[in-house]
Amino acid sequence: MGALEAGQTLRIDQPALFPDGRQGWLYTLKAPFRDEAGKIVGVITYNRDITEQKRTAQLKNDFISTVSHELRTPLTSIRGSLGLIAAGVAGELPPKAANLVNIAHTNSERLVLLINDILDMEKIESGVITFKIKQMPVRQVLEQAIAASSNYMADSRIRIVLIDDAPRAEANIDPDRLHQVMANLLSNAIKFSHADGTVTVKFQRHDHDMLRISVMDQGAGIPEAFRSRIFGKFEQADASSTRKIGGTGLGLSIVKAITEKLGGAVSFETEEGKGTSFHVDLAEVRRHQPRPYPPPHLKRKPDGRLRVLICEDETDVAAVIAALLDAEGFSSDVAPDIATAKALLRSREYVALTLDIKLAGESGIKLFHDIRASPVNSDISVIVISAVADEARRSLNGSAVGIVDWLEKPVDSKRLHAALAKILAGRTEQRPKILHVEDDEGVLAVMSEGLGSGVSITSAKTLKDAREAIAQHLFDLVILDIALPDGSGLDLLVDLPLETGVIVFSAAELDQKLGDRVQAIMTKTRASEIDVAKLVRSMLVSPRTQPAAHAEE
Repeated sequence: MGALEAGQTLRIDQPALFPDGRQGWLYTLKAPFRDEAGKIVGVITYNRDITEQKRTAQLKNDFISTVSHELRTPLTSIRGSLGLIAAGVAGELPPKAANLVNIAHTNSERLVLLINDILDMEKIESGVITFKIKQMPVRQVLEQAIAASSNYMADSRIRIVLIDDAPRAEANIDPDRLHQVMANLLSNAIKFSHADGTVTVKFQRHDHDMLRISVMDQGAGIPEAFRSRIFGKFEQADASSTRKIGGTGLGLSIVKAITEKLGGAVSFETEEGKGTSFHVDLAEVRRHQPRPYPPPHLKRKPDGRLRVLICEDETDVAAVIAALLDAEGFSSDVAPDIATAKALLRSREYVALTLDIKLAGESGIKLFHDIRASPVNSDISVIVISAVADEARRSLNGSAVGIVDWLEKPVDSKRLHAALAKILAGRTEQRPKILHVEDDEGVLAVMSEGLGSGVSITSAKTLKDAREAIAQHLFDLVILDIALPDGSGLDLLVDLPLETGVIVFSAAELDQKLGDRVQAIMTKTRASEIDVAKLVRSMLVSPRTQPAAHAEE
């Protein structure tokens, strides 16, 4: 009653049992009733049966969920398979067959766009969509959108030109959503341009503290009768079944909704026979003081370099080895005893370890044998660094498999450099190991073809299978679906070593932040298997796997 006593109106949706025995939902509005003097003397209550609205909303949510998962997953396989066949992965096709495959692939892309537009529109209207607003330069988003649109309708040979009259200007934007706005405007401009034409993107200051992004084409312009309906849902200037230019009629509606969520406005100018310009206006934000870099409150992130485990109980010696490794481009951890070494080997990925034979009164030789018998890191390269290296070599005799070199203390930096080079040479001969966690056979097959023979792929269709694979092998990268038969794929993140890269590839659209643990989130139908394969390759050759390059922190 506190809110009512304060003069506020209460609105509540609550489950209810109706007089006829039905269970349903009741919308209740309670408002304070005042006398002539303005004093609250009672409460006005209004009740309405909203059971049907709740049921309809639930049906809508169920439908969207079905579209999101049950359509996106198979459509991803269909589009990916057709794309691979069209690209000649399965061999050269006869001309007639190639033409039919290209038609099917083109229409699968249209279906993908339709599903994505419908889902986007529903999420915007229901308020489910999350905007991650940050202050940043606008130009880099424009450049990325232009690059992504450069191959759209390539046969039309449309040139896209960027004119930047507001260099370095910044705004509070969600870069992904602004990219979506630009993608829709650019695809529209390209579709309605004449062959060999030019689409111009102009970025300038406009009015008072506003930035304007204009996308201008030289097409036929917008018919006057259609202009008042142009931002409506499923609206098209030519809605007939014989129209020449495809589309869902949702693109501009999505542009308007996203722009308004960003606090901006969208408008257009057009002249029949000369072309159309769409304008997106956003408030400019100026920086009053430079940001500290790096921000002092940020936690230190993993540096992305290959990591070596130093098994050494003497602090000074461990520090020297760590410095030598750092100079060679490696990160390192120190284990002063066997228990710590085993714990670190279970939790992180190491390219090698340095081993002192006498480790805090324990036997380094025993640790070596335990590692070779372990299901995790059993094939790790070992560099023995010990005051009794020769003695250890004799005691191990023929069982010293995987020991790259035996170095006496104090450490010879040239010998250590040669040993590390030998480890890297052996590593480059190995195929990167990838775990693909996915319950759909089609997606697994298409992804395997897309990645090719240069990688070693292990597939897991359930959480249980994935956990068993992670326990037995170290993977360079994991491609992770979310909706699995026995739970959420995100539950695997705690089981993965910190150095294992993770790409989420799922029908579910994730808005929550997954921190530094996930390097990329890609949605089925929004990204193809080819896109994922390209990202995988870029991650496998990034500084994370090349110790010579020092990653920025």
